[in-house]
Amino acid sequence: MRVGFKMRGRKSVWNNAPLALWLILPGLLLFLCFNLYPIVHSLYVSATDMNFYNIGEHINFIGLSNYQKLLGDPHIYRAIILTLIFVATSVPLKILAGLLFAFILNSEQVLGKPILRSLSILPWVVPLIFSCFLWRGMFTFDFGAVNQIFKSIGLPAVNWLYDARNAFIVYIIVEVWLAYPFIMTVLLGAMQSIPPDLYESASMDGAGTWRKLKSITVPLIKRPLLFTAILTSISSITMFMVPFLINDAGPGRSNDFMMVYGYKEAFQGGRYGYAAAFMVIAMLICSVFIIISLKASKLTKEE
Repeated sequence: MRVGFKMRGRKSVWNNAPLALWLILPGLLLFLCFNLYPIVHSLYVSATDMNFYNIGEHINFIGLSNYQKLLGDPHIYRAIILTLIFVATSVPLKILAGLLFAFILNSEQVLGKPILRSLSILPWVVPLIFSCFLWRGMFTFDFGAVNQIFKSIGLPAVNWLYDARNAFIVYIIVEVWLAYPFIMTVLLGAMQSIPPDLYESASMDGAGTWRKLKSITVPLIKRPLLFTAILTSISSITMFMVPFLINDAGPGRSNDFMMVYGYKEAFQGGRYGYAAAFMVIAMLICSVFIIISLKASKLTKEE
């Protein structure tokens, strides 16, 4: 009976195999068109001398020459280091902001939580372009809201957008604003799955709010916390829209992050082959970062 059952099960699996293939075929075609083909084409372009002036004409295959030029270009190292500094400074602030909002909205002492939850995901709902232009207006030197507040309390106005360090701070503020709703939503769902009995027992033992957060909440939401940290780090490495829309990653090219640097080399400098080679290197850096993060966090292993 067991043998017959296994045979019938295997036969039904094989009979449904063509249907399964047809079901995954649209997704496979989309992957080939929008993921695999651009990667392969970028590898090809990175090995040519394609630029603004020879598009549609004869393009020469130059091998690894673009990669050799990249290794001797100090701007690429500045873009990579600047991106890594941004990841190291912005990601902890994003995680702290998301954790703080999730903890507040999960607290029983907070009133009007449905309204607060709706308001707290507002940055997630508002279009990215609108948010960036809104923040850009707030940090404008002459009439921005931030400098107006500074003047009202007797502080001098700050050149936020056209000073490299100040603009870097603005990027962090905007990124925290844009990222915390996602982190908050994930962590809030994880917090709500924690049994209330644990908090009641801790309260009976005299534990305060900080002790409950440190000893109960954070350990029990460790995996979602690591998951959001990795996704947020990847988003920070590939950041493009925020510096580009705030002040074109300026002043000058002082705040060119990796993606911005590749974009400017391609569409402003017209060096498509050189930019493609840089994007290949950037893709490798992102891949290595993802692998190391997954290995370090052990998210791929079952506990």
